[in-house]
Amino acid sequence: MTNPKYKFNPETLCYEKIVYPFQKKLISLLPYFFSIILFSSFFLYILDTKIESPRVRKLSGQKKDIEMKLHLMENEVGRMEQIIGNIQYNDDHIYRTYFEVSPLPFSLRDAGFGGTSVSGIFRESPFSQKLTSINHELDKISKKLVVQSRSFDEIVEMANTKEKRLAARPAIQPISINELTRFGSSFGMRFHPILKIRKMHEGIDLTAPRGTKIFATADGVVLQAERTTGGYGNKILIDHGFGYATLYGHCHELFVEPGQTVKRGDVIGTVGSTGLSVSPHLHYEVHVNGRPVNPLNYYANDLSAEEFDHMIDLLSDADPGFDIN
Repeated sequence: MTNPKYKFNPETLCYEKIVYPFQKKLISLLPYFFSIILFSSFFLYILDTKIESPRVRKLSGQKKDIEMKLHLMENEVGRMEQIIGNIQYNDDHIYRTYFEVSPLPFSLRDAGFGGTSVSGIFRESPFSQKLTSINHELDKISKKLVVQSRSFDEIVEMANTKEKRLAARPAIQPISINELTRFGSSFGMRFHPILKIRKMHEGIDLTAPRGTKIFATADGVVLQAERTTGGYGNKILIDHGFGYATLYGHCHELFVEPGQTVKRGDVIGTVGSTGLSVSPHLHYEVHVNGRPVNPLNYYANDLSAEEFDHMIDLLSDADPGFDIN
């Protein structure tokens, strides 16, 4: 109990007990009250920011562990994307090139990419941005793997039919190099001898004596063997399958008929000068997936080095105005 305080009263010449009003007492206590609040706040601040409790320390360690694992996951996802990119490159530029089929279009490989519905489950997580990004990349990888799996199924099918595919590929010369006297027009743009304009020449013209044997350059089925009203004259068209087709124009004789199966090296006709032609020769075309390509890429496959050099010499003397086809 606090000892009472006294004050001397000059009028009564006595010591009187000092009595403080409640309000004044309260005011006198305010500095102590604020000091206690300030000290408590400072103490709690130090405790919260400077001194970690065991629970906070444990949660902090768990957070760092999760961040490290997410970083490792990001690196692993990046490595997986790089591996898939290498597989796609090999698929397009090695396997498909070997079988002479077009690479898969970009629109097919990247079809269906976009947002993912499951990313919403990460919204309440403090790692939502990283988790959503990783989930999106994994979704892209899974879709790429589906497309690549289907592509490999096609490659396996091509490998299983390799012998048939090779037999269907035009791979020999349509007339013997020993019978070839010169080249007429070669494949590509040329000045048209009749129309007097530059026009695409979709085959090569091979000059040889009338009656020279014409060989089927690959296995296939004859689609057309008849005299045509166009510039080709007597024309043979063979479907070899796997996207390959060959055309033989200006023939003198036709030894095959539509629907007939032929083998590579079979004699299918003879060289002539039918249609719009100025002298005996064979107009020869190779088509791949409906598109004309340079027959020389297939024509010289069975030539020796000396025969190839001889063919190049003949090609250098080619006459671009030989015929109009």
